[in-house]
Amino acid sequence: MHVSPIQKKVFLNWFLNQYELPKREIVWLFDYILKRDELLNHIHFVYEAHLCPRGMVVSVESQDKRPFRYYKEHVVTSEVEKAFHDIRMNHQKDLYIELNFPDVRQSTAYSDVLSNNPYLPDDYYLEESDYQMVDSLLQFVTDEHYMTQLKLKIDESLDNGDDEAFYFYSWLLNQRNQMSE
Repeated sequence: MHVSPIQKKVFLNWFLNQYELPKREIVWLFDYILKRDELLNHIHFVYEAHLCPRGMVVSVESQDKRPFRYYKEHVVTSEVEKAFHDIRMNHQKDLYIELNFPDVRQSTAYSDVLSNNPYLPDDYYLEESDYQMVDSLLQFVTDEHYMTQLKLKIDESLDNGDDEAFYFYSWLLNQRNQMSE
């Protein structure tokens, strides 16, 4: 989904009016961004911006001890001035911004400008229990497919009058059933 610079401006203005930012320099940085459509074309709002080559995370939560983080490759800074300088000098490069505020995951205003993070690994949100569930599901599907194939072979051997194949596939089916008990 493409988000226009106008949508991003409307959202950023809404955000700045809704929340008090912990550092005034962050407001200045957003004001700078708001005045530059060219820059807004390269801004993407995402979750997990720390995984991006150029990312910025801003938190309004009072318990967050680092309300501002700027990531460039493998370097992280909490200094807004350094981020401003890099953004100003590299205004044609993509910048991924993550905003943390109360109920951010339920915010329709944020979801309207949210983009998929292209640097997010496919399994980023999976936990060990998810992997176990996937393994169990795959095993179940494999077992069901095997059982279905055996039953088809039994039916086919009956249709063909092939007693040897019938006894063989019936024996395999019984073995499988005994293993699953």
